[in-house]
This record gives sequence, C-alpha cells and structure tokens, in this order.
Amino acid sequence: MIQVDVTGVSVCPPYQGYVVILREREGDRWLPIFIGAAEAQAISLLLQEIRYSRPLTFDLFYNLLDAAGSSVQSIIVSELKDNTFFAQIELATESGIVKIDSRPSDAIALALRSKSPVFVAESVMNSAGVIGDFSENRISNLDEIARLGQQLQDALQTESYEEAAKLRDRISELEKKENLR
Repeated sequence: MIQVDVTGVSVCPPYQGYVVILREREGDRWLPIFIGAAEAQAISLLLQEIRYSRPLTFDLFYNLLDAAGSSVQSIIVSELKDNTFFAQIELATESGIVKIDSRPSDAIALALRSKSPVFVAESVMNSAGVIGDFSENRISNLDEIARLGQQLQDALQTESYEEAAKLRDRISELEKKENLR
C-alpha cells in the first residue's frame, strides 16, 4: 500500500465532474480520480477546514461511527475496474477491524473528517498513477482540455466536422501528455 495525501480538487467539465488529486508521500506519483460535484464540494470544504453549523453527510457518518464506538483506521483506494475506482474503509470496532466497500470520494471525505490515513493499492497506482509534479502547468492543461472539450461539443452541434476533428486531435495530444488515456 502507498500512503498518499489529498492535495486538492480540480474542475474537469468534459469528463462530467471534478478530479480529486492524491499525491504519493514517498515519491513523485499522483493519482487523479474523477468525482461528482457534491463529493468535490465536500472534499474541498474539508481541505479548507471549513465547518458548517449543521452536520453534512460526512459529519453524520463520522458521528454515527463515533456514537457506535467505532473509528476509521484508514481508507484504501483498492481497485480499478473498467475505469472505475473502488475503495474500502477500514473501521476499528469492538469485534476487530472491519472493511466496508465505498466509493473513493466518500471514503476520502470520511478520512479527511476523521484525520485518518489514505492509501492506494500499488496495482492501482501502477495502472492509473501519473509521474511528476501536479503543477500549475498540469492544472492549466486540465483546464485547457475542459475548454477544448466544450468547443468540441459546440462544433459537433453545429456540424463543423473539420473543426471538431482538429479539436479532438488536440484533446488527444493533451490527454496523452498528461497520461489521462
């Protein structure tokens, strides 16, 4: 298992959502995981340490576990099947460690709320991880992919197929550069 830090959330509209970025602690790999808008908002709030006066969903889960005498030990992004990530939440209970299946975004939010470590299976990092810094340049490239994706949709709707082909090729170049394909 590879311990990671949750370093941020980025917008990526052509892929129908957002990306949460997990950064390897002892190396230079990072793992982008596409998530939904609500999950991105929850993770972003937790990263900024913003608290609401009423409990949000991750607060509810955390409070329920606490009331039941259980605690989050860690979360693991455990598998990647058909371009879908899977996670497990490891809970310490009276009867021992229990693993609960979860979406990575929910598990990450719960880990941030409980200040528990986040891990990625080596096989997942090897198949979907990206080597190098997640720098402003990479964020800029993701934003460019998003912008071009919108232009591609517009070109297809207006039946500007030559323009659409050029946009598709440029998106492919950027995706290849960022190891998103």
